[in-house]
Amino acid sequence: MSFITREIKPYFERSLSPLVSYLSDKKVHPNYITFAGLILILAGSVALYYRMTVPAFVLLAVGSLLDAVDGAVARKMGIESDFGAFLDSTVDRFSDALPFMATALIYSQEGYPEGVILSFTSMLGSFTVSYTRARAESVGIYGIGGFFERTERWIVLLIGIIADLIPLALLIITLGALGTSLQRILEVRRALRRRYL
Repeated sequence: MSFITREIKPYFERSLSPLVSYLSDKKVHPNYITFAGLILILAGSVALYYRMTVPAFVLLAVGSLLDAVDGAVARKMGIESDFGAFLDSTVDRFSDALPFMATALIYSQEGYPEGVILSFTSMLGSFTVSYTRARAESVGIYGIGGFFERTERWIVLLIGIIADLIPLALLIITLGALGTSLQRILEVRRALRRRYL
């Protein structure tokens, strides 16, 4: 578990509790919140492609915030399910990919191959971080951590957008995600070795 996830997320979730309570009181199904977040991130990625910095930042930020709300609403309403968790995780992969697709298109049209490469390595790194956790759990190893998880990636991307430092943000995301993947691989290797000793 990363520092932000461990130390800051509980305070963040408490700050969102009024919204979670409102949505649960209104019986808004968590799956609708999941798809609403995806739609906002899609719209934000389109705005990013057209270099509409502030709308892109706002839409992506709100969309990513909804991703933190859907699970909390499901728990509040007592309707957590394996399918809901599966759906949320699947939609997250689309949400992760869309902004990087936008930056890849931008830099392709601008003739900036380094930006295109960084966009795809950021996407690859993000998917690998998620895959290592899923694969670890498939062999019975749970709770693996990482210093640069999904929350960190979104924070860096949003700062890069609003500060007009997207290539630097992509580089940080690439290095952080690949480093976290390596960290998880080593952690799983140690856990499996202990299991079979």
